[in-house]
Amino acid sequence: MSSQKSCPKCGKLNVIKNKYCINCRFQFEGNDSIEFQIVENLKTSLYGSLICISLFVAFMVLVSIVIVWSLGPSGYLSFLIIWPITIGFIVWASCYLKGLSKFRRFTITKDFIEIVVPHKPTFRIKWSEFDSIIISKRESMSAVPTGQGVILGPKFVYFNLIFKGKTSERSYEFESGKDFKVRSRKKLVIALEKSSTERGKDFIGWKWKDRKKAKIALEA
Repeated sequence: MSSQKSCPKCGKLNVIKNKYCINCRFQFEGNDSIEFQIVENLKTSLYGSLICISLFVAFMVLVSIVIVWSLGPSGYLSFLIIWPITIGFIVWASCYLKGLSKFRRFTITKDFIEIVVPHKPTFRIKWSEFDSIIISKRESMSAVPTGQGVILGPKFVYFNLIFKGKTSERSYEFESGKDFKVRSRKKLVIALEKSSTERGKDFIGWKWKDRKKAKIALEA
């Protein structure tokens, strides 16, 4: 008997006893109970961000050269502004982009919901633990530290899944576009709504226009 098995998602060979693929984290055992699952990483986003960062640094180098060329030695004073901002941005970006190449997983089974995102504790909740799901959305401007203080960076969108029971409440917040791709976020939310409705759970806070977009994404 073979001691290895091939992952049906990515083709990677795994030890036969593995519950999850060592490459893409696909779940082998208990797949008959899985109703919905997304397994992905964000390598494409990571590579695109690294290219943008490289272009930004190259631009700042060019600006520094032009200033010194135009103003002479006094132009070096501009470095006190330009390079603290540049270094602060690089440090912030390296922290923000950490973990994008690793796999994350959103799974709905007959018994529970599980969310696995790199650098965050695994979240799992049984269907029997709650009666309703409430979705809230918030937007936040990032703050990029520099030698001259803090400047505002890009805007980020977060979705909070609140699982509310009669005597308890648990929640999980994820960032759209980083923890899960925007397209995947639409798919997982509509799948969550479908599974909740089938079990008689209330599903609150999902706007109709977002639901329509999510259904289109799910069918694609």
